[in-house]
Amino acid sequence: MPAYAVISSYAGKTIDHRDYPARCRRLSEAELLYTIADARESLAAFPDSANAGYYQDEIHYAAAEIERRRRGGRRDRTPAAVSAAIREAAAAELVAMLED
Repeated sequence: MPAYAVISSYAGKTIDHRDYPARCRRLSEAELLYTIADARESLAAFPDSANAGYYQDEIHYAAAEIERRRRGGRRDRTPAAVSAAIREAAAAELVAMLED
């Protein structure tokens, strides 16, 4: 295996911090909740993965978009607001799972 292949495998996926929030605006709430659930599952299964940072960013941007919509389009970018959005998304996800 070439040396560059080994180095690139440690780099993992990177997120485009400019375009990803815009992409989240085009997703439905169900798609945003699925994104959060999928990223959480990936982190739980492989917490030390090279892609862990990418999945954490996905969770952040999806939860921030859900919170932005709940505020009527206004953004509250404080860490406390983002943490609250993530907790709310997790609660909504759990309710949806229990209803199935």
